[in-house]
Amino acid sequence: MTGLPTIEIRFPATYAWIAIVFGVVFFFTGFLVAGQNTALGLLISALALAAIIGGNYWRRHLHVVARLTPRQLILRRGGKVDWTEIAAIDKKTFRPSYKGVRQQADYACIKLTKRRPTEPGLAGFLDKVKFAALGGYDIIVPHHDLSCTVDWFIAECNKRRSGTDQPL
Repeated sequence: MTGLPTIEIRFPATYAWIAIVFGVVFFFTGFLVAGQNTALGLLISALALAAIIGGNYWRRHLHVVARLTPRQLILRRGGKVDWTEIAAIDKKTFRPSYKGVRQQADYACIKLTKRRPTEPGLAGFLDKVKFAALGGYDIIVPHHDLSCTVDWFIAECNKRRSGTDQPL
């Protein structure tokens, strides 16, 4: 188990690229508007240039969503979890339909050996609803938060769990 490296899984760069593309589109739109109204065209182009720079910065500084160490799974939203505390890691796929278009959403669902205490108030209530709705899983990692596939994430987690004498 000591031979496994620490893996950092970052947020996908898709949204940063979308910001860059929209910035480029509005940058050139600003030039078109500048023919009619120079001040407005320069303002649009300047804001678009800021969006391009911001998107590029975001693309280069994506936050870490999960860190898989030989001893722990460290999640941005779920905190630190020892591999020995994990009872099961499963993939759940939801296929909702919106206006006749089928969607697909994959989730890595983690069930712990001992449930964590719930927070008081609304956050605790929402955790209880999520726990009941998703079949008793304590931690949910959506596919759109990962820069890898859910299957790969689960496989890497299972590699690290296999060295802890936990049944897979």
